[in-house]
Amino acid sequence: MIAIRQITQAHKPESEFIRQIVDVFCAARVARLQFLMDVHNAEEDRRFFSTVVLPTKQVWVAEVDGQVVGFIAFAERWVNHLYVTPAFQGRGIGTRLLAIAKKSNPTLQLWVFESNEPAIAFYERQGFRTVERTDGSDNEVKMPDLRMAWRA
Repeated sequence: MIAIRQITQAHKPESEFIRQIVDVFCAARVARLQFLMDVHNAEEDRRFFSTVVLPTKQVWVAEVDGQVVGFIAFAERWVNHLYVTPAFQGRGIGTRLLAIAKKSNPTLQLWVFESNEPAIAFYERQGFRTVERTDGSDNEVKMPDLRMAWRA
């Protein structure tokens, strides 16, 4: 059974919880966004989620048997992260997590890499539409991306 819960407490970068978040983050990127794997190492990712994402975003996780299999982080009408480990994709987890952000915001925006066609298709099924395309010159990896938006 999939349990969804909000994370409201702090977690140190070396904690088991942060390790699980980063495992999902990395597994999803290996499957669809391999070019992102050389940008930051796992230690940098753990520090980022512990000291930047958790303190500044609303974070919800999907767990199976106490293991994190997906998560969403959002704030101020932006979805900053939505990742589901590949073994659990296609089971409605992303839809359930995104529904939480939609319930909390009358509008949402997010960035997605143009090469991530499965994610674009997912967001389109969720009612998002492309509102901007870039050549990637403003993102960390210089890859073309799309800004997508949703309105209640």
